[in-house]
Amino acid sequence: MPKSCPTCGNSEPKVKFFGNFCEDCSKEKFLSRLPKTVQLQVCKRCGKIKANGSFAPPTGSNIEIAIKPQIGRYSIHLIDFTDSSAKLDVAEETANGKLAVELPVVIEQKRVLCDMCYKKACNYYEAVMQLRGNNYKIARFIERVTRFFDVNNEFVGEVDYNSDGADVYLSNKRLAQAYISKNKMHSTNSYTLSGVKNGKRIYKNTYALRLE
Repeated sequence: MPKSCPTCGNSEPKVKFFGNFCEDCSKEKFLSRLPKTVQLQVCKRCGKIKANGSFAPPTGSNIEIAIKPQIGRYSIHLIDFTDSSAKLDVAEETANGKLAVELPVVIEQKRVLCDMCYKKACNYYEAVMQLRGNNYKIARFIERVTRFFDVNNEFVGEVDYNSDGADVYLSNKRLAQAYISKNKMHSTNSYTLSGVKNGKRIYKNTYALRLE
């Protein structure tokens, strides 16, 4: 016996059915279960968004990753987006095949600071390079080490110029040591206790480098 939709009255075989309801009514019921608003954590300084536990550029794929947990168990595909809205293709696997709907959502931006921008705002550093010698070579060195840190998702903070040269504050001491080793440079190293974390002593490293 052909099915008749209890909501709109449409019947087989004129329309496809998903369970007891026609396709259009099934889509309406599906849409009613989906959120109309999603939230993105957006860094107010660099514009990156939080996706899969870390901050990343606001590309379509990263926005899709950030939205996915808020949609639930359904598969999604980002069709289009702006700063304040997005259009999604959302699909559910049913006993009668895939049921897909186009879902418009409002994007609420939660303005935060990503880990890196928070560190910058706090003037965080783990190492200092004390550069002495030729001023031109010091300037070129600072340009190169800045690029190196940028490429490796770290940063050069304050650069303190003085009569002897420059002190360069760096966010990551392991990366600082890697740069020195990579360029086969000789440094005189010293270490200053900066605190204790989980029972372990934390040191800030100082690398004295002479550029002639």
